[in-house]
Amino acid sequence: MNPIAYQNKDITQKLSAEILKNKSLAVYGLPHIHIKDLLPTNLPAVEANELRLDNLFILEDDSLALIDYESSFSGKDIIKYVNYIARILKRYTKDNRLNMPKLHLIIIFSADISHVDPVALDIGCMKLCMEPAFLTDIPSEKIFRKIQKKIYLKESLTEEELLQMVILPLTVPGNTGKKEMIKNVVNLAGQLADDTQRIHSLAGILTFSDKIIDAEDANRIKEMIRMNKVTRLIFEEGMAQGRTELLREQILKKMATGKSAEEIADALEESPQNIQSIIDEIKQQIK
Repeated sequence: MNPIAYQNKDITQKLSAEILKNKSLAVYGLPHIHIKDLLPTNLPAVEANELRLDNLFILEDDSLALIDYESSFSGKDIIKYVNYIARILKRYTKDNRLNMPKLHLIIIFSADISHVDPVALDIGCMKLCMEPAFLTDIPSEKIFRKIQKKIYLKESLTEEELLQMVILPLTVPGNTGKKEMIKNVVNLAGQLADDTQRIHSLAGILTFSDKIIDAEDANRIKEMIRMNKVTRLIFEEGMAQGRTELLREQILKKMATGKSAEEIADALEESPQNIQSIIDEIKQQIK
């Protein structure tokens, strides 16, 4: 599996951040966290290597939240977050004075992890405490079926359902299950009738699942995001035209057997009015 280059995540990160703006994280088990906006991430470098921080938010009470997603957790991850926090501290230090609001470290753990000590580090002079959210108890299949039905009926998703959908891959244990769910939710997101929801959900899936997604699926999602509204409309018009032509062929065959409009409508599971309209057009053309 090839990792997604972080320098290529800027657009999807901004799009997926829109999903979380002005939202509560109650669907992830953190009802007390209310996000106001995404903060810019041009943090000053403290090391020679590039260390990017993509998920820094300002909350409703003007405190900050560093939000990340993990499917495994080790000492290396703890050091990673210590480095992130050091860079945030540097941003808020001016004239040798630290003027920084309260900072939350929020880690959303995939279904592979059911418990982590909230005190991630305590070395006497420094303590690192996090607010963990565990996705083990989320009913993945039930949520997927509910969202699938709404999208099939061309209904827009609620804010809660949109948040649930983008995190669904992390609610499934094991890499195989996660990858299968990624494919399923990407297919669902691509069928959303609401163009904004479609793009934001795809960007959210790519961002939330960046540590487990493979290059092929990542590239597919990026292409779907690039498919702008005009292109989508042209595509949908072409699909509709193709369906109409197929329907006309089926009607012609059944007209040749002497079936009435009502009988054809019943056989093709179409409205009688629609069938009669097409029959009238056909008759007009062959006069």
